[in-house]
Amino acid sequence: MSETNTPNLTLYFAPRTRSFAALWLLEELGEPYRFESFDFASGRHKQADYLAMHPMGKVPLVVDGETPVPEIGAMAIYLADRYAEAGLAPAVTDAARAEYLRWMFFASAIMEPAYAQRLFEWEVSPSTVAWGSFEQMMEVLADGLAEGPWLLGETFTAADVAVGNNLVFGQMIGLIPQDGPIGDYLARLKTRAAFQRAEAIELREGERFPVAAE
Repeated sequence: MSETNTPNLTLYFAPRTRSFAALWLLEELGEPYRFESFDFASGRHKQADYLAMHPMGKVPLVVDGETPVPEIGAMAIYLADRYAEAGLAPAVTDAARAEYLRWMFFASAIMEPAYAQRLFEWEVSPSTVAWGSFEQMMEVLADGLAEGPWLLGETFTAADVAVGNNLVFGQMIGLIPQDGPIGDYLARLKTRAAFQRAEAIELREGERFPVAAE
């Protein structure tokens, strides 16, 4: 849903960052939101009021009423439960909840360090780190998509946003293939109306703030 002047939700956003995940999530949620966009050159993310809400001084940040919610995984879990009418999360009593949470944490705890390992050429034993290896991460993800079209089969959830956002970034930097089950999954994600709305906003803000991300 497009930004409005009378929302309960506020998104603090900077283009070319992980902010896209929160933007996409809010578009999937369908709730009105206020949009505060800035570039890092402004220092907005290091101001005292911002740091009081997000001590790491990073983006994105969502504020629900007076409740700040930093960190993408926490944001996705919180918002999908808080605004359950959007249907982005299985209920706590649903047996699918465990699989949903597994994928939600897979995005940050497995995918991100596996990316870093590949990019920075870390030499680590797969048996000593939680993410195993980049190759194992990709294999597990491909297996998880075998039933498709989404991570929870026929049901699209906020976990698809968390994992999908990482795949968008991974494809941009050449780690994720264009074809195969993972490439096909990402192609399906990109056809979603909410993704396309978020992408248009990202492009608009990138033109407003052409400074590279911190």
